[in-house]
Amino acid sequence: MQRGIRRLLEEARGKEDGVAQEGDFWAGKTACWEMCHCPPAIKNECPASKYTALPCWEVEGTYCKLEMKEVGIVTGTDTSICEVCRVYRKYGEGKRIELKLRGKGINVNMNIQERLSRPGVKATK
Repeated sequence: MQRGIRRLLEEARGKEDGVAQEGDFWAGKTACWEMCHCPPAIKNECPASKYTALPCWEVEGTYCKLEMKEVGIVTGTDTSICEVCRVYRKYGEGKRIELKLRGKGINVNMNIQERLSRPGVKATK
C-alpha cells in the first residue's frame, strides 16, 4: 500500500498542468533564469521555470520571446532572440530551434490591471 502511494506521488510530481515532465534539462546546468538574472516575479510566471524538462528555447511564451505584433496582439513564438542568447549558445549545441511546448506560456491576454492586482507584482514607471 505504501509503495503504491509513493509511486503515485512520484508520478504526480512528474506532471504539471497535465504536461509530463521527463527529467530536468537544467540538472547540472545553470538555468536560464539564473544566467539572465530574472527577478522572482518574472521567474515565477515564466514557463521556462515551470517546465524544466525542456530547455527554454523550446518553450513557447517565455518572457524573452514575447513580442508585440501590433497594439493588443502579443505572441510568444519569436525564437530569433534565442539564436543570440547566451543560454542557447552555451547549451543549445547549435541544434535547430523548434518550439516543442505550446499553449503553456505566459497569459499575454491578461490585461495590465489584472497583472498589477496579483500579489507581489508592482507597477514600474
